Amino acid sequence: MYASGVFTALLLLMPASGFQHGIVGFGIDLYQDLCCQACHDALSTLFLNCTNFMDQPEGGGGSDGGMSSMGGMGMDMNMPMGMTSDECRATNKPWLQTMAHCIQSRCDADGYPFKKQVQCFSKHAVAGAPKPTFRDSMPPTAPTLELPADAMWLNVTSLVNGDSYYSIHGTLGEFAREEYLHSRYASNTTNPAASSYASSQSAPSSPADSSTRRLADSQAYRNTSKPPSSGPNSATPSCSPALAGSRHLEPLPGKLGYVPTRALSLFIAVYVALNVVLSAVSFRSFQPNIYWFSSGFELCEYVGNRTGILSLVNVSIAVLFAGRNNLLLAVTGWSQTTFLTFHRWAARVATVQAVVHSIVYTLAYFEPGYGGAKEYAAKAAEPYFYWGIIATIAMCLAVAFAILPFRIRFYEAFLITHIALIILTLAATWYHLVPHFGFDYGYQVWLYIAFTFWGADRLARVARLLYYNSFGSSPRAIVEAIPDCNILQITVFPQTTAGFGPGQHSFLYFPGLGKFWESHPFSVAGWTSGNSTIPASSSPESVSNGKEATGAAAAVGGTKRAPNVSTNARETRVAKRASIRFLTRVHAGATASLQRRVLSSSAPRLEMTVFNEGPYAGHAVAHQALLATDTVICVIGGIGITNALGFVQAYHHASRVRGGHVREGEATLRHKGGRGIMQHTNRFILAWSARELPLIEHVKRNFLHGVEGIEYMFWCTGSPSASAPSPEPKDEGVVLEPTPTTLAIREGRMDTGRVIRAAIEIGRHTTVISCGPGAMTDEVRGHVVTCVRDGFKVDLIEEAYAW
Repeated sequence: MYASGVFTALLLLMPASGFQHGIVGFGIDLYQDLCCQACHDALSTLFLNCTNFMDQPEGGGGSDGGMSSMGGMGMDMNMPMGMTSDECRATNKPWLQTMAHCIQSRCDADGYPFKKQVQCFSKHAVAGAPKPTFRDSMPPTAPTLELPADAMWLNVTSLVNGDSYYSIHGTLGEFAREEYLHSRYASNTTNPAASSYASSQSAPSSPADSSTRRLADSQAYRNTSKPPSSGPNSATPSCSPALAGSRHLEPLPGKLGYVPTRALSLFIAVYVALNVVLSAVSFRSFQPNIYWFSSGFELCEYVGNRTGILSLVNVSIAVLFAGRNNLLLAVTGWSQTTFLTFHRWAARVATVQAVVHSIVYTLAYFEPGYGGAKEYAAKAAEPYFYWGIIATIAMCLAVAFAILPFRIRFYEAFLITHIALIILTLAATWYHLVPHFGFDYGYQVWLYIAFTFWGADRLARVARLLYYNSFGSSPRAIVEAIPDCNILQITVFPQTTAGFGPGQHSFLYFPGLGKFWESHPFSVAGWTSGNSTIPASSSPESVSNGKEATGAAAAVGGTKRAPNVSTNARETRVAKRASIRFLTRVHAGATASLQRRVLSSSAPRLEMTVFNEGPYAGHAVAHQALLATDTVICVIGGIGITNALGFVQAYHHASRVRGGHVREGEATLRHKGGRGIMQHTNRFILAWSARELPLIEHVKRNFLHGVEGIEYMFWCTGSPSASAPSPEPKDEGVVLEPTPTTLAIREGRMDTGRVIRAAIEIGRHTTVISCGPGAMTDEVRGHVVTCVRDGFKVDLIEEAYAW
């Protein structure tokens, strides 16, 4: 629904913006005066007494009534070549009276009003001249002589040949009908599919509506003594089950791809089925046809045009959904992962339609009456034709090189290749369409829409860069390697952090690495305004010995509230600077280069130029579940803690606002997506499993100190080190109540099901935030779905790592 609205708006704006007329049915009307057009075409090839002949053969010309086939088909090479001017026709009585009588008799039969007949006579008979008029040109008596089908001359007022008129009228009418259906189906391609997914998601109309509804539901729910009865299909849209089994964010064996959720799978199925149906319905053939000798060629023409136009539409959809600044992200609240999934399916559908387009145009030349391979080879040598072949091949290669194994192993090569192939596709499509068809049918408008989507996204990226970065003085960032683990912390100092909040990510540019054009996504772990301070060092020496006894983590046998960590005199801070912090695991490419730079430097931290393009995601619609939730559970795996830390900061701020502890000048949530979330939340649980103990300690020191009111459960799945905390007491079950016992970090793997089950309560609305490896997030989704089916009120916010 949203995508179709964008397309409709652009279609309406194209004519007003100077683009050539729009498309057929939206600014371009083919043969709106079909009866007049057919009269004109049936008579315009006939010679008149005033026709000017370039080469008059002996015995030709005059008024001997010589014959030839209509329209030049089957024309003898010795036929006289003549040109009839508009002035000649406007003064020739047989032409004027024959045209006037044809228009009146034929258009009356079509129900064409007299006023329109006057207008079309002026257009087709006298080329817009004010005189002679339609009424003045009407013959005093109706002619009785019908022109033969092979007539060459029009010397007396006559009746148009009935067979010729029928053939022309039927051919043009069917062609116009097919072109209109192409445009109609193309402009409505996304309507049913988008509506089905929107209704399956059941998104409220606004965050305010969502907040009011959830508050009312929460009050009513608290009055019940047991969970309401719930059927097997009662899972909320936010936690739709996987399509089959439990796989969703965990790739299929062999990394063949991801399995969408049931709601998204339904959306994709409807979308694909819709395109199949619209590519195959409403075709008719009209014979005898003035353009095509056989009905087979005619149908190939219609199918080819239909699939070609639908392919252009789906290319535009794919370009829109690939953009970082796609407005539908904010409108729908769907994740970038969801839109990228649909981007890939739209590209696949567009490619299949382009291939079908090419195949049917190839088969057309093997229809009876055509020259087969020889005629096809001659046609393929024409520039517009081979540019179409190039566009189809480029699309196929772009889809082939976008398979998941290639994206994972050679992401940077994939990205460059993908962009180059899409640019080639769009450029080749332009040269396939415009030089051959011009602007008469509006095919190029679909390219304008794709160019608009692509250009708008790039302009928005530049705008973000200009807004958040100071280019006068080189933007600085601090990059440091966390000891004993493969993790980097990046602290960027933008001009402002306005707009930053939980659940967001930014794209960072590292010009010093030699590839200034590349940007890479990083989840936002924390942000400060210009009135606050941040630690300048992440080293353990910045924390006083023995001051961490209250701890920041808890074991399965007991939990602790947030730590109260103090710092010693050796700790330094960076004051009065806005900052954004990121944690990232080192992989190949940019992060590996950063790590090498840091480790090769003499200082523990590397200062370098970094440009921030962000923030993205974290929209209000995506966080509606947090507007009135009672309990928040963050179930996190590995480096997914980066995303969860933003929600910890948001909850800490919300708690201080409720308690009246926010002082003037303290950092606040200053983005529309974060304002008001967790205002009604009175319990926040962070359950985190990571394989590196140094990473856990780093997060405790640098992100969780001073954060009160949070319940923690930490698991370390890696090898224990000498500096590890004391062993965990005997596991007697998950107990999520703060106790005065000594903090400990549990060894081993987190039982996500037990964690979630222990935290949810009857009469309380719970929101689960999940981020981490695909297998773990799929586990969490499965447990949440089960809880919902058991009658508990649970929502799921899934921060996916499925780029």
